[in-house]
Amino acid sequence: MCTVRIVLGWVGAVVVLAGAIIAGVAIAGATAFSASAFARDYLTTLADGRVNEVLELPGVDAEGLDRRLLDPLAVGTFSWEIVGDVESAGVHRVTIAVTAAGAEGRATLHLERIGTRFGLFPEWGFARSPLTELRVTTTGDERLTVGQLPLEVTDGGPATFAALTPGVYRFAHHSAFLTADEVTVTALGGEASVDLDIVPSAAFVDAAQEALDAALTACADQHVLFPTGCPFGYAIENRVASEPEWTIAQVPSARLLPHEHVGSWALTGADGVAHLRVEVQSLFDGSVSTLERDVPFSAAYRVGFDGSTLVLAPAVDPAD
Repeated sequence: MCTVRIVLGWVGAVVVLAGAIIAGVAIAGATAFSASAFARDYLTTLADGRVNEVLELPGVDAEGLDRRLLDPLAVGTFSWEIVGDVESAGVHRVTIAVTAAGAEGRATLHLERIGTRFGLFPEWGFARSPLTELRVTTTGDERLTVGQLPLEVTDGGPATFAALTPGVYRFAHHSAFLTADEVTVTALGGEASVDLDIVPSAAFVDAAQEALDAALTACADQHVLFPTGCPFGYAIENRVASEPEWTIAQVPSARLLPHEHVGSWALTGADGVAHLRVEVQSLFDGSVSTLERDVPFSAAYRVGFDGSTLVLAPAVDPAD
C-alpha cells in the first residue's frame, strides 16, 4: 500500500511538472516569443543603429530600390511604442506609435510565423518587407546630406530609395554657395516623397554680383561701339571721330536661376543701362559733335567656377 502511494505521488508530481512546463511554454510563446516580442526586438535593434542586423531578418527585401539610405549614418533618432497587435489569416499587424522631431505617426509591421524555434516556440518573419519607398527629388544641385550621410541624386532625380520603417530621415544641403531648408521625413511604410529645394546662399548672390560688376566694367573698358562678349553696343550712321567711352549708368542686380542641368546655374534678368560718349563726324556736312546715349541692356550669363572663384560666360539664354 505504501508503494502504491509513492508511485501515485510521483505520477502526480510528473503531471504537475508537465502542466507547469506546458503552461510555461504557452506563456513564453505568448510573450517572449510572440509577434510583438519580435517587433520589439526589431525596433530596439533599429533604434540602436544596428542596421546590418535588421537587414538580415527574414522578409526584409529592398530589391529594385536604391539601398544607400540603409545606412546607420542616414537614420535619425526616434521613440516608439507598440500599441496594438491584431492577427488575421495568420498575419499579425503590429501597430507602432512613432515620435520624432516633434511629430507623431503610426506604422504597422506585418509579421507571420515562419517556423519553430527549439521545437517549441514560434519563429517570426516579415510577411511584408518593413521598408518605405522614399522618392527623392532635388533642384539646384545633385548633392545633399541625409542625417550624417553625404548623398548624390543623379540629375536631381527622382530616385526611389529603400528607407527603414519606422525611420527618421533629415534631408539638407549646406555648401559655400548653396543652401536648403531642412526637410524631415518619417518613414511609416508604403510610399513617401521628398522635394529638396537647393537655392543660392547669400554668399553666392554676393559673388555673382561681384562677378557681374567686374564683367561689365571690363566691357566698359573696351573703346569700341560693340564691346566683345558684352550685352550692350550701339550703331551710328556717321563717322566715329574719337574712341567710344562707355560707363555703366545703372548697375543691374544679379539674379540666379537653376540651369537646365542640375548643379549648374545661370545669371539672368540683369537689366541695366550703359552710357556711351563719342565724337562723331557728320557724313553730310563734315561737322563734328558729341554723341551721348543711354543704352539699356539685359545681361545673361552662364555661371561657372574656377576653384572657389565664380566665373561668368556670356549666354543668349540661361537655359542654353
